[in-house]
Amino acid sequence: MLSYYHLESLLPRLFAFLIAMTLHDTAHAGVAWLLGDRTARDGKRLSLNPLAHIDALGLAMIIFGPYGWSKNMPVNPDRFPAHKRKLSQTLVYLAGPLTNMVLALFFWWLYFFLPSILGTGSESIAIAEWRVYLQYCVIVNVMIGFIHLLPLYPLDGWFIWKGLVSPAKQAWFKQQEKKALILVIVLLVTPIGQRALSHIYPYAVQVIMHIYSL
Repeated sequence: MLSYYHLESLLPRLFAFLIAMTLHDTAHAGVAWLLGDRTARDGKRLSLNPLAHIDALGLAMIIFGPYGWSKNMPVNPDRFPAHKRKLSQTLVYLAGPLTNMVLALFFWWLYFFLPSILGTGSESIAIAEWRVYLQYCVIVNVMIGFIHLLPLYPLDGWFIWKGLVSPAKQAWFKQQEKKALILVIVLLVTPIGQRALSHIYPYAVQVIMHIYSL
């Protein structure tokens, strides 16, 4: 069973987290740029370099806890075409979690076809070691994709739902941002949230490992 708290899991966790968050943020920046907002691109966030996205505290949390985060993604909805502003904002924030789900499927596929790709036996030491990394890539991408779809500020799900409602209800979202932020901080930083996340991970691992065994 994979563990998130043993020292030997540190490198696979960091590897998976850097890939997941780098492509997550790059997807946000890329879709925003395509739809007319160059804010993230001008801020050097349209990049596959993890250093462009790393947040020091968020990286520390992934090392010492069950979850971490990257820098806040700058998005300026006013730069989207007026007649497509709500749809554009929704697509930008949806791009990150969808990218993580696609990555999870890709790494899941790679887990099974790695011996054929490398031309080695499925029981070789190298294959076994890489499969550990791939398992973490699947789990981390699933968890990041799922968590970011939650309708809590400043997660992507908050802005996805905000972009779908009427202007009058968007004002309500604005009023609730502080409360939602406090809840997210409780989930990610405090012992209460850490305990809750620590119970979610084993279930996620069990489900994914069951799928691998099918």
